[in-house]
Amino acid sequence: MEEGAQQKTVADAIAEIAVAAAKDTEAEIDAELARLDALKEDDLEELRRKRLEKMKDTHAKRQQKLAVGHGEYTSIEEKEFFDVAKKSEYIVVHFWRESTWRCEVMDKHLRELCRKHWGTRFVKINAEKSPYLVERLHIWCLPSLVLCKNGKTEHTVVGFSEFSNGDEVGTEEVEELLGKYGMVTLDH
Repeated sequence: MEEGAQQKTVADAIAEIAVAAAKDTEAEIDAELARLDALKEDDLEELRRKRLEKMKDTHAKRQQKLAVGHGEYTSIEEKEFFDVAKKSEYIVVHFWRESTWRCEVMDKHLRELCRKHWGTRFVKINAEKSPYLVERLHIWCLPSLVLCKNGKTEHTVVGFSEFSNGDEVGTEEVEELLGKYGMVTLDH
């Protein structure tokens, strides 16, 4: 009989804890509802104004980025590289060669990502026509992605070595890798 009484006591203790937790949660929700009910028309207008201001600011930044080539995947020449690097905070540079089919695979992914991540500039440079940059940036395998932040090389992705599926990589995995190095903002 003592054993049954002890089990009931444990069950009662668990029930009491659950009820107390529910009351705390209910109190928090009631406080939030009271706060929202207390909002005046002026408060709502202020929230709308701030939201609209933020949207306008984002739009202006986007237009400014688009004006210097963001949002598109363009081919540039070696001599343009340093000028492009000065104008953009984040740049993904794809070193490619026309006759390399694996470069076409990377091209496909970058072409898709450039529209989504307009805060980063996506460009490609023909490695065969850019001996100075190839030597200076130690490009020895194609495709190679050079990730630049504020005009400095942050990281180089050599071939498909950092992707779990090699050249069978999906656009999402390329995006995740760029996010890992802070080149794009992920939506997670």
